[in-house]
Amino acid sequence: MMTGLIQKGPVRLGFTGIIALVVVLMTGACSTYHRRSVEIKQSFTESDYERALERVEKIDRGSSELLYLYEKGLILHYENSYVESNEVFDRAELLLEELYTKSVSRELAALVVTDNIARYRGTAYEAILVNYYKILNYLYLDDVDGAVVECRRVNRKLEYLRDTEGVFFSNDPFVQYLTGMVYQAAGDWSNADVSYRVALAEYVKLAGEYGVSVPQQLPCDGATVSAALGDAVAADTMKAGCPPPVPEGSGVVNLFLECGYVAHKQERKIVLPVFTSDDSSDSEALAEVLAAREGRDVVSYQGGRKVDYILKIAVPVLVPTPVPWDYAVVRPVWRPDSLGAPSPLDPVPGDGVRSDAVENIDAYALAAYDEGYGNMVARTVARALAKYAAKKGADSKDETLGWFVNWFNVLTETADTREWTTLPERILMTRLILPAGSYRLRVQLIDGAGYVVSDFDIDGVTVVPGKTLFLNHRVF
Repeated sequence: MMTGLIQKGPVRLGFTGIIALVVVLMTGACSTYHRRSVEIKQSFTESDYERALERVEKIDRGSSELLYLYEKGLILHYENSYVESNEVFDRAELLLEELYTKSVSRELAALVVTDNIARYRGTAYEAILVNYYKILNYLYLDDVDGAVVECRRVNRKLEYLRDTEGVFFSNDPFVQYLTGMVYQAAGDWSNADVSYRVALAEYVKLAGEYGVSVPQQLPCDGATVSAALGDAVAADTMKAGCPPPVPEGSGVVNLFLECGYVAHKQERKIVLPVFTSDDSSDSEALAEVLAAREGRDVVSYQGGRKVDYILKIAVPVLVPTPVPWDYAVVRPVWRPDSLGAPSPLDPVPGDGVRSDAVENIDAYALAAYDEGYGNMVARTVARALAKYAAKKGADSKDETLGWFVNWFNVLTETADTREWTTLPERILMTRLILPAGSYRLRVQLIDGAGYVVSDFDIDGVTVVPGKTLFLNHRVF
């Protein structure tokens, strides 16, 4: 997927360039992305997709074009503009390849000004969830072949990211499980078998770390495919406790409930003391020393030492907003136009089907944040020290120049709170095996104590004999 590096020439930032950067920051980056994301999510929650798209259009394309494409592609998906959504996500994937070559000028600017100047590259889990929505788009367009091609693409992308990204993201078992289901629905048994086996291994491996257990249906899916491929031993091993095959004249519904919003980033100010005894000859070493002082008050550090300067920096802090329910129970209801329905809107016999938590996006976000936090703080401190040194140097030459540099330092000290903010916190999955017909699905959201937090209906669900239907629904 990702290709070789593109070499770019050296970049020199002069005084005129600094002024230009100040203008850019004053007109856009001075307010953190979190503030803009609140407006986008407000419209998105209200299903006012037109307004949400208008607000997305205000995202800075210079530094945050990838983020702009992510947000726009997801909103278009929920607007049922599936072709347009895939077109936007295709642009995002092409841009991501380019961003892996980096922009030298913006990377250098980020080192001396603010991380907000750097072009947004996002995280590995964001890059993979692009393909989740692209697969769904193809399925909604009844383009199974397109969905299968997308499954192969995301499998290759996962291989690349495992080899090149940080240690926190080794795989995504849910996306592997989804590709297995799509391969199986398309009759591609061999690839379905591989995806199911990888998904099962990854769920077992990551269960403790990411708080997601093996979905109850996954081993049964693996057994079904193994049996179809003639692997009787594997099928016998995996099929214990599995339901019988789908009856003739029935179909399968895989419902993905996308819950809430992923943890968001907010700006936090940190105060770090610089003592007269600190060795300032090595700025990188001093930055690490100061970064380690985070969370301690100045008095506890003094020990008779004199404070020379109070360094103020801004860093992003990750704030989870968990939904108040733990799982869902889904009950299918007959529609009046169902062939052979006993009576209009009669519940289908049974107690309903409980969901599995199949994807914990918050866990990915937290792991990515934790992995990069130390380097981010050290980089921010080093930048603040450089700004402080520039201010002292300017003071020695001209008081007005010193004032300007100090003003510039204050203006540009903002945390990088950019992220794909409209992603869900987690995804629940429910599988229903139903006779052919039209249904309304009644969904109850239930908390850890067993109380119903909320309920709602999903209407217009049509089950076709021998077919698998994939549905996703967002709930807040």
